[in-house]
Amino acid sequence: MPSKPVLSDTDKENIRKRLKELCEECWITQGYKKTSIKSLCEKAGISVGTFYTLYPTKEDLFFETIETIQRRLEEKIFAINRDRRTKDGFAESMKELFKEYDSKPFLYNVNTPDFQSFITKLPEETIKKVKFDSFDFFRQAVRAASLELKMEESKAYGILSALLSTINAKETLSVTCDYFAVFEFMVDSLVADIFK
Repeated sequence: MPSKPVLSDTDKENIRKRLKELCEECWITQGYKKTSIKSLCEKAGISVGTFYTLYPTKEDLFFETIETIQRRLEEKIFAINRDRRTKDGFAESMKELFKEYDSKPFLYNVNTPDFQSFITKLPEETIKKVKFDSFDFFRQAVRAASLELKMEESKAYGILSALLSTINAKETLSVTCDYFAVFEFMVDSLVADIFK
């Protein structure tokens, strides 16, 4: 009986990267519950056995995927703020964040049955890691932009959080207007009033 090929560390890393890409695509298009390990493996061109040598469970892959997305998003937002240390740059970073939320609803809408199905299968320690500290993210973004607030930090955070939450109204807004244009107008106006 021939022995199974041994995967090198590079092979494993490449397969993990591909599985996370596929996981992200599937999470966006069909959700957590409808994404099966079998279909991910078929798309990645690997066996189910290979999957289980890399990830003990489907949830481990989804957890690693959301961590990767959050890290990538943070880096993108901070880079915009570091490169464009202006109010306009900060507004641009909020627009990018809004676009990410629009394309990946599971980043902000954690109360859906699909996301709850995912989160309830995670150990308590992992759930703590999934929770995104948006206040700390806001602080770091402001620091990266080297901007000074005109108001109390918690109030500025609350205003921008409320602004980002308008993504929940996109279905209603899109019937009568371009909800991106509405968000862009609001963020440009509010950022001018929040920062000196």
